Amino acid sequence: MTKVMSALVATAVLSLERRAVGPRAGYLRLVNRTESASPGRRPQIRVILAGSVPNLVQWFNLYLYATFAPYFRTEFFDPASTNSLVYVYGLFALTFVVRPLGSWLFGRLADVRGRQFALVAAVTLMSAGSVALAVTPTVHDIGVWAAVILAVVSIVQGIATGGEYAAATVLLSESGTRGHRGLFASFQAATIVGGLVLAQACLLVLLAGTDRAAISEWGFRLAFAAGGAAGMASLWWARGLDRVPRAPGAPRADRDATMGALFRDHRRPLVWVFLLTAGGSAAFYTYTVTVPSIVRETFFAADGARGELTATGLVLAAFVVLMVLQPVGGALSDRIGRKPLLVTFGALGIPATGALVLATDRLTSPPAVFVMLVSAFAVLTCYLSVNGIAKAEVFPAHIRALGVGFGYAVANSLFGGTAPLIYHATSGRGSTDFVVYTTVLLSVTLCAALWMRGGSATALDASTGPRNPSP
Repeated sequence: MTKVMSALVATAVLSLERRAVGPRAGYLRLVNRTESASPGRRPQIRVILAGSVPNLVQWFNLYLYATFAPYFRTEFFDPASTNSLVYVYGLFALTFVVRPLGSWLFGRLADVRGRQFALVAAVTLMSAGSVALAVTPTVHDIGVWAAVILAVVSIVQGIATGGEYAAATVLLSESGTRGHRGLFASFQAATIVGGLVLAQACLLVLLAGTDRAAISEWGFRLAFAAGGAAGMASLWWARGLDRVPRAPGAPRADRDATMGALFRDHRRPLVWVFLLTAGGSAAFYTYTVTVPSIVRETFFAADGARGELTATGLVLAAFVVLMVLQPVGGALSDRIGRKPLLVTFGALGIPATGALVLATDRLTSPPAVFVMLVSAFAVLTCYLSVNGIAKAEVFPAHIRALGVGFGYAVANSLFGGTAPLIYHATSGRGSTDFVVYTTVLLSVTLCAALWMRGGSATALDASTGPRNPSP
């Protein structure tokens, strides 16, 4: 996966160098360094990898939980309970409930101590949680305490994810130059999907070599151990980045990067980030967590273990396509703007989400399912590839990580991570209730996208940024 990301980064940098003119030819000015980057591609590739590779393994660890939840649920909850899947996704939703706390803690840390410092701290915390899940005794050994430990780890990983999102988003957004920021920032989205790819690949390998019972008993532990080890190893990529310097005359971050200042001086962009995230986050977790789970169960019911293996391979291939689409969407937004893509997502996402949810528990044709997934992922790319940079562009530097992280985390905790839980909790009455729910949220996101202003100059292009940039 690292090789794939390196190839994508190198291609992007080559494209930028061909398009560069004047004194900027051959290098990008990196905001996170006190001096201009040296000529050549290595510093540019290095800064993207330093922000995106830890992000990749962070989300890999998170999606291990979502991917393996249907398998390890009987190890942490009573196997005889018919609600064990609801319980395990309830704890997955808990990781989102605590994300605002993580965004506050690590967002302030990123604005005061630097993006790299916050990124390393968050990834370390997430990796420790995965290692804990790899060795936690089961309900058969310690009873209800197994579920308690699972809940504690969920809280810890939720705090880590809430903080890491803002640090990685802002780091990559600030690392680009005007006219290329969308492309740079899109690697944050690409590595989020890369985490899904790695999690699905782990499941595919285990399914190919063993069966459901073995995965439930010990296979999920291998996956979590691999996630924890990858998280620690990824910290090597974060070396060598300097803290973001304060621009001359800029307010002191330790004084102004507070929740009080955020609500007092930046209410409008904060509300906009919340509204934009609401439907986008619900759609993302529906497409990437709920739908793949439904596809696997549908194929398993139709063709047993072979069908489940086929479904996992289809989902993995579709996730690879989604990952590759992210830099394409980011580069396109540099040419036409973020707003057209976000409006397109809102307009097409409403019918696409309903059709996707209603069709996945009926289709068993591999080509049809693959086309359906890729089509839905093309729509999702219009949001996923640009939402991070769009949010970063509406906050000034001294409070950017806190503003982006908190607005995202609150909406994500309410509507994103709860999507799988809500689907499974309402599936007994059919999936139409869930379709109505996502339609309302996507309509909110469409309105936020229409509210967004166009234009190319943003707070990222100014030394200090406007005090209250408008979305």
